Amino acid sequence: ERERLGTVEADFVRPEAFWVDVASWLTGDPLHHVVTLNPEMVMQAQTNPIFRDAVAAADARVPDGAGIIWARWYLRSTYWSLWPSLLAFMFQSAERVTGVDVVQALARCCSEAGHSMYLLGGTAVQVAGTTAALQRNFPNLQLFTSRTHAFSLDGPADILKDITAKHPKVLLVAYGSPQQTIWIERHRKKLHGVTVAVGVGGAFAILAEERPRAPHVLRKLNLEWLWRLTLEPRRLPRIWQAAVRFPILIHAQKKGVQRSV
Repeated sequence: ERERLGTVEADFVRPEAFWVDVASWLTGDPLHHVVTLNPEMVMQAQTNPIFRDAVAAADARVPDGAGIIWARWYLRSTYWSLWPSLLAFMFQSAERVTGVDVVQALARCCSEAGHSMYLLGGTAVQVAGTTAALQRNFPNLQLFTSRTHAFSLDGPADILKDITAKHPKVLLVAYGSPQQTIWIERHRKKLHGVTVAVGVGGAFAILAEERPRAPHVLRKLNLEWLWRLTLEPRRLPRIWQAAVRFPILIHAQKKGVQRSV
């Protein structure tokens, strides 16, 4: 199912069904661009039309952040008011499709089917750690990595040439948001042979164990944002966008919908 959140749309699909779709995409030729959507990205799209268009052009916008699941639940609820709904959501199940889950699921599919993966972006330490972790879990997986480079919306040209030469089935892009989403859409027609391209954000940092994943109890309570804030207080402006401004945006949308009915 699809739900509009602000100026973008999210595709709500159970993880099991999404993995089936991904496996089928790997048997075909057209490129499928997957956006792992979180509340901060929704807020970025409100003021960045280039990013908004790139999200809209993607083939799937799956809910990464728990806030995306909350937004759908809140928009469809009849009785909950805004802030009590956020507290109540701590005890609701949120079936997300996170960047880390996508990387691991794609690695498994590629390993079993004999396909290759290409890691683009991230720091040298993150890429090395992610490569080691994936090859440890999937010894038969064929992995390619880009040279260490600064982000460039135009390429860089030698990176695009290398991707074409390696002909990977899966491209994982860790440039962060909104850069990774815009980059994939800008170069979609040049990524010959790639059938699944995903912007994975900070997944490389987590897989490389450079950034510890939130404890299970916080993930269960949909409080992963609190863990990130504890580890990196400088993320406060970003957390504010996701944890405060995003709920206000969704509340305004709900009030507008209710007034129009």
